[in-house]
Amino acid sequence: MDMRSADQAARVAALQDAALRVNSGGSPPRVSAEWMLPKALWLAEREPHLYDTAATICEYQDFLNLRLTGVRCGAANNMAVRWHCSTQQGPPLSLLSQLGLSSLAAKWPTSSSSSSSSAPLLPGQLVGGLTPAAAAHLGLLPGTPVAQGGADAFIGMLGLGVVAPGQMALLTGSSHLQLGVVGSELHGPGFFGTYRDAVLPGCHVIEGGQTSTGSVLAWFRRTCCAPGTPYSELDAEAAAVPPGCEGLTALDHFQGNRTPHTDALSRGVLAGLTLKHGRGHVFRALMESVAAGTAVILRTMRAAGYTPECITLAGGAARSELWLQIHADMTGLPLRLTRCADAPMLGCAILAAVAAGMYDSVPSAAAAMVAVEREVRPDPAAVAAYRAPLARYAALYPALAPIFHGKYDNGGQYDNEGQNDRASDGGEAGAGVAREGVANGLPPTPAAAAVTVAAVVPSSTLVGGAGVVSRNSATCTISIDPHDSTPNPNPSLSIPASLSTPSPSSRDIIIAPSILAADFANLGAAVAAAAAAGAPWLHLDVFDGSWAACDNFSIGPPVVAALRRVAGGGLFLDCHLGLMAPGRYVERLAAAGADGITFHWEVLQGGQGGQQDEQRQGQQEAESEGGRQGGTASSIAAAATTAVAVRQLAGRIRSAGMRAGVALAPDTALPEELVELAAQGHVDMVLVMTVPPGFGGQTFRPAALEKVARLRAACPQLLVQVDGGINPATARQAAAAGADVMVAGSFLYGHPQGVAEGMEELRSALKQAAVETNGPSES
Repeated sequence: MDMRSADQAARVAALQDAALRVNSGGSPPRVSAEWMLPKALWLAEREPHLYDTAATICEYQDFLNLRLTGVRCGAANNMAVRWHCSTQQGPPLSLLSQLGLSSLAAKWPTSSSSSSSSAPLLPGQLVGGLTPAAAAHLGLLPGTPVAQGGADAFIGMLGLGVVAPGQMALLTGSSHLQLGVVGSELHGPGFFGTYRDAVLPGCHVIEGGQTSTGSVLAWFRRTCCAPGTPYSELDAEAAAVPPGCEGLTALDHFQGNRTPHTDALSRGVLAGLTLKHGRGHVFRALMESVAAGTAVILRTMRAAGYTPECITLAGGAARSELWLQIHADMTGLPLRLTRCADAPMLGCAILAAVAAGMYDSVPSAAAAMVAVEREVRPDPAAVAAYRAPLARYAALYPALAPIFHGKYDNGGQYDNEGQNDRASDGGEAGAGVAREGVANGLPPTPAAAAVTVAAVVPSSTLVGGAGVVSRNSATCTISIDPHDSTPNPNPSLSIPASLSTPSPSSRDIIIAPSILAADFANLGAAVAAAAAAGAPWLHLDVFDGSWAACDNFSIGPPVVAALRRVAGGGLFLDCHLGLMAPGRYVERLAAAGADGITFHWEVLQGGQGGQQDEQRQGQQEAESEGGRQGGTASSIAAAATTAVAVRQLAGRIRSAGMRAGVALAPDTALPEELVELAAQGHVDMVLVMTVPPGFGGQTFRPAALEKVARLRAACPQLLVQVDGGINPATARQAAAAGADVMVAGSFLYGHPQGVAEGMEELRSALKQAAVETNGPSES
């Protein structure tokens, strides 16, 4: 989430304007830095030339529609929800005038380039037909109808069949979004909306949201469990714990709170820990905190007059029967699950069917295309058992908000001056603190689509973030404060001479056998041999032949899933993607059981490692990848940078519960932007290739170790991996340069005495290197 415009969001929220009523009733208004007006204001103030010369300022969705159809149009969904626009009254001219942005309305897209009307297009209305160029690129027919859509969760409402007043959709994933249909205008504290015509003409949408939900569980699995621990194991442990977790209560504000508090400075909490609590207690407490957040949001909406009778749910939470039941028991409402689990995709299909003329309205299409498959009903005994835990949960934020904001009285014993400096870092403005009653309660929605500017962008500046790093022999977990806008203390990225590479003895070095060099006719035996030799990691090269710099085919997600079954939970499956468009594999590899994904910097940059044609192909793939992630790649949107695309893809990998790494081919110079991203904790590992990716048995290139040394000096806590030509001699060189993960393929799987003996030789060489550097250890 891009929170650079937090200060501008605060200024928008401070204004008295009727357009702000959609933000918690306007008393006080809650405005997110993710939304159009704060971003446009930031652009006007920080990049005035760019703002002034921009012909169009719009959402990425609008830009894609322009590229697909040649039609410049705005989406009613985005404009109603995030632009403070009204389909009845048009742009918020009074608000824009107070902000000094009167020129912005003219830069917003109209409904059609061939029409004088400025009304935005509703979901399901026809934007236009595919241009010949777009059709050729997509492999479709020119003129194929393109329907107007909207933000994914709002379109997911339609895919769940939530099209009538009183119905509620719960879209789950890394975050939760609660969206309901209301027959008439409704405003109040603690929720967003209602938004007229955001999804259906004449209807209003009420919105609540939680920022960190599935991502909290993924964080726990990634940081507190052995690599590869399946969620089913954690579910079983949590199911053995009674409701309320024997007094343990969690607050799920790991990345702030969206509703009802709208406080970007709020943070996650575990309260009531005792020595009797185990892993199952903590995991269940996190599950309960997310469900409690949804319950508090619904309570806030009920107080304003919105009373849904059931919830239709889709997304990651549907994979856990335990978590579904906890949601039902804490909210007291039955959950409906539909036959099609991908609600946003089905919502898109519904809109396409309407635009193509197959149905006369969105509700009629939803009635024909959505089927409820089953219900999860609340258990009356559990509903009663959760009353006390819910009260504890609701009390946590008001009690702790002064600490989150640095506003507390410690009797003068400790100086807390300067703690309030962080108040400007947050993404939501107008946040309430403890003055709000405990009836209110919780987090957010997925990040709003990135604002796209149709103009040339100068080189961007990445903003630093604070991080806390913990590390052992098989893990490198970096917990980032995404709202910390502290500038990078070393923007030039020069490495001070005083920084020295930690000696091999001060680091735990991981040896990861690479199955690229194994017998592909017997990969199960290769995995078993690595496990028997004590390898903590297994390196899996995933190549699909799409990248000229890595012109080979190896394995894909089905083989990774098979290897996970053979490996069990004991091996960390480290997937190296030497291919174009790595984003298309993230969710599939996560489902297959991968623990980490490393993708190449070059493919998002445009393909430094390939020939001219492949560079153009890489650029196209990176552009489409950036679009899928809400980011912008270099050519499609000039405002984007490779670093932004890398950061977004790494975040997506982490949100899927895996560690994120970035790889560099041997001929690629170490980008300063990558060093900065690593220093800020946006990636967990950097892989330095000492041979071109694609094939085993190549000769080690020692010149690549200069990149290792620089990374180690600039990022002492980063995992630095070396792959290519690793044997006892080169492993010692790599360790001396600062590497702590060695990928060995041909040496191990081609060793005459087998993998175990090869592993022992590598370990002995690394131990000897440590002795030579530091002398014998006391042990």
